[in-house]
Amino acid sequence: MVNLLRLVYPLGLRQSLYARVVSKRFGFPSLASSGAKLQFAPISLPALLSTDWSHRQIAWMGFYELCLTRSVANLARNGGVLVDVGANIGYFSCLWAGLNSGNIAYAFEPSARNFSMLERNIRAQPFRDSIRASSTALGRETGELHFDPGPAEQSGWGGLAGTPSADAVRVKVERLDNIMRTTEQIAVLKIDTEGADAWVLEGAACLLRNKRVRHVFCERNVTRMKALGIPDDAIEQFLNRVGYKVTYIDGSKRGEIHAVAKSY
Repeated sequence: MVNLLRLVYPLGLRQSLYARVVSKRFGFPSLASSGAKLQFAPISLPALLSTDWSHRQIAWMGFYELCLTRSVANLARNGGVLVDVGANIGYFSCLWAGLNSGNIAYAFEPSARNFSMLERNIRAQPFRDSIRASSTALGRETGELHFDPGPAEQSGWGGLAGTPSADAVRVKVERLDNIMRTTEQIAVLKIDTEGADAWVLEGAACLLRNKRVRHVFCERNVTRMKALGIPDDAIEQFLNRVGYKVTYIDGSKRGEIHAVAKSY
């Protein structure tokens, strides 16, 4: 079946048609052997989970989270280092590396199921050496924590767990401050950890205070934050303390957060 949705422009209209029509009537589309072609870079992702809502969007539309994707893609063209925390299958890491031959991406994904797909997607790219994947979780302290992988049909619902389920596993946790080289500048720190974003930021306090990170993208998952004992405004409060200007990509405090170092 020809995917006519890929012919629809502007992309906001394509996204609207997907949400209102395609997502309700159709399952996972047929793809070429190379996988799903991305809209914002001349690459394909072969490893997708057909039951996953975000992977279906990638397969049908060539993207997901349109506003965030546009922001990251624009910054990728300028070059630099991306730290992708909660990288899932590597959508943003591959996008970043595929848009500028000099770019480097560090992809962190503690879910064993997701990490397998992440590695497969990286191996399929000609720029595979530009992406460094790690199964270590990032947080505010070095050690181990419980990680709940979430339902099998969704790749993006897992995360660190205060009250672990029967399926939870122990994962290694490290601070980003302890991983990045002392001289390396980070163009974008993108975090999507289903509630633990504030902990990742706390573990990067030195990098942030020293303005070695220019842009931060993260999100407030209030329900998961509450389960971890993290206050609703913890992200904004912390970023303000370390010298970042906080805005919201969709204009509301419920959406994605974008913070920029004030010294830039």
